[in-house]
Amino acid sequence: MRITARDGSTYAAGPLAVLAGVNIVDALDVSILRGILPYLEDDWDLSDLQLGLLSFAFIFVHAIAAVPAGWAADQFRRTRIIGWTVMSWGLLCSLSAAAVGFWHLFFARALLGFGQAIDDPASTSLLSDFYPAKVRGRIFSFNQIAQTAGGGIGVVIGGVVGTTIGWRWAFLVVGIPGMLLAIPAFRLREPIRGEAEGATVATETMARTEGMGASTFLRHAATDLRTQLRMIFAIPTMRYVLVGVGTLLFTVSGTAAWLVIYHDRYSGMTESQAAAATGGILAIAGLIGTFWGGSMADRLYGRVPGGRIALVSGSILVCTALYVVSYNVPVVPVRLALQFLGTISITGAFPALRASMLDVVPTTSRGVGVSAFSLASALFGSALAPPLVGLLSDLTSLYAAFHLILPPIVIGALIVLRARSTIERDAAAVIAAAAAISDTEAV
Repeated sequence: MRITARDGSTYAAGPLAVLAGVNIVDALDVSILRGILPYLEDDWDLSDLQLGLLSFAFIFVHAIAAVPAGWAADQFRRTRIIGWTVMSWGLLCSLSAAAVGFWHLFFARALLGFGQAIDDPASTSLLSDFYPAKVRGRIFSFNQIAQTAGGGIGVVIGGVVGTTIGWRWAFLVVGIPGMLLAIPAFRLREPIRGEAEGATVATETMARTEGMGASTFLRHAATDLRTQLRMIFAIPTMRYVLVGVGTLLFTVSGTAAWLVIYHDRYSGMTESQAAAATGGILAIAGLIGTFWGGSMADRLYGRVPGGRIALVSGSILVCTALYVVSYNVPVVPVRLALQFLGTISITGAFPALRASMLDVVPTTSRGVGVSAFSLASALFGSALAPPLVGLLSDLTSLYAAFHLILPPIVIGALIVLRARSTIERDAAAVIAAAAAISDTEAV
């Protein structure tokens, strides 16, 4: 199987398949918690704030660890980084299964967040070197489809396994099989950085650290990382994207983390029914939306100035409207249908968003670019949302909390839209810089 661009050029689908598999298992491990939250609430008599903190533990540590992981992805062999990380997942999930109380599970989820933070910058950087900008909308849609499907399946597995044999087994079911993905990850070819933009000579970034002692290496890494982060935040498009995504993901993550419990409390469903309904919405609607969004992103590329950014902003606002209406519709099938359509809309935004981000980040700094994206979205959005929604729910109700967190997503969509005026210029600068580096090194 090959990926075909509109101009007839084709690209091998093998790397995409392997990295999509990693994404599926990654999402399974993350989303399994959503499916078992009702069982944890019953077994340990946890408050909504405590349930939210379990999601916070993973996301917060994931964001912090992603920053040095992004630097490492720009310095070292990415296929090895991914392979060794995947091998650790089974052990980290087993720690969650063995938890004997809230704080044990809290720290186990934090460790899992550290482990999984390492693979995302490396995977995204690899995909951007295997595939050029003209097909990246579809490439990241396929990759996002894997994550969306894994997320939905994880919720369902959590509910089904939690009901039948207990929530502890749910962690084991999703953790151990993922270790098998280490084999194809190690066997992937390591592309030249900037290869998709026409680079023909490898830039050996590892040579700068050879012969350094441990303390010298750490100082060098910290200095280099700060320099690259300053460069990333100096790109106008990235500033709009990072600030906008941080605010909009506050609402998205706060809703997604609590949707199972919402249906358990307000839709007259059992725990397993609520998990199945939520997982089905996330998986099926997510697949449709992500595939549509990736296809639209590639159609808009080069045809409509800033078209990908407009797609992102519009999809977010449509999703918000549909979910607001769903909270206030008493007929459960209609409520589910509106959330299904809303999920199609929001998942259609993510392939275009990630493709746009990588279009404006220098080829040798894409790992750090992904890390900056993860850091901004987590610290200002997805990490804070689950516990804050839990706290608001304890003080009022989950229904009220869902309405109180709506303003940030509208603000975020409008901030992202401002990148429409800068993305073409910033993307052109990246292509010119990659060509210049390739010409210089070839000489």
